[in-house]
Amino acid sequence: MKIEFRKIPYTKSDFKVIDELLVCDGTFYKESNRMLRVEIVMSGQITVDCDICGDAFALPVDETIALKVSDGVSEEDLEIIECQDHMVDFDEIVQSEISSIKVDYHYCEKCKNEDQGE
Repeated sequence: MKIEFRKIPYTKSDFKVIDELLVCDGTFYKESNRMLRVEIVMSGQITVDCDICGDAFALPVDETIALKVSDGVSEEDLEIIECQDHMVDFDEIVQSEISSIKVDYHYCEKCKNEDQGE
């Protein structure tokens, strides 16, 4: 879902993004003329690769994420997503968060158990 930044209300609005077996329920609202607050609850599972054996496995996800999105360049904080085209793309924001989870280190149950047995 894309929405033009200037059309985002100051009152909370809901959105939902579903990516395979992961459901992301979120809310968004303007904090100021150029700053947006986004809160996302991610639940379900995503497929990741084990960093030891390389096998794919389902990783349970149950996370709450709070983000800020600015309309243009922001020098306020490093943790702000900047929109350069005055459009907020919630699908892209969710995909970015999923990618952040996937690039972390993950170990399947088999490799976790082998590591604990040593």
